[in-house]
Amino acid sequence: MAILGWPQGILKFKIKGKLGRPDIPDTLGIWGIYRVWRRWGKEQCFKEKFYVPYNPRTEPQQANRMKFASAVAAWQALTPEQKELYNKKAANLNMSGYNLFISEFMYG
Repeated sequence: MAILGWPQGILKFKIKGKLGRPDIPDTLGIWGIYRVWRRWGKEQCFKEKFYVPYNPRTEPQQANRMKFASAVAAWQALTPEQKELYNKKAANLNMSGYNLFISEFMYG
């Protein structure tokens, strides 16, 4: 069973090792999903049942995803000089040029 650790905040994790037998589920029906959280300087293991997130695929959601995909494609089409301009512009805003570009594309 894999232990997932969250080394740098809540959005990143890494596999830290294996526990038990991954071919046999436990009493909760979990096939080895473990998370390791760091609290007060100590690592704590939590076992969580695997779930598939709800994804309604509504029309507004799909439209927003298409707009975001267009924003990413537009960023990738920029020249390195244009990207550098966004990076310089974003330096005072505590964000990357990529984030600034996507934000302006989506909302501006």
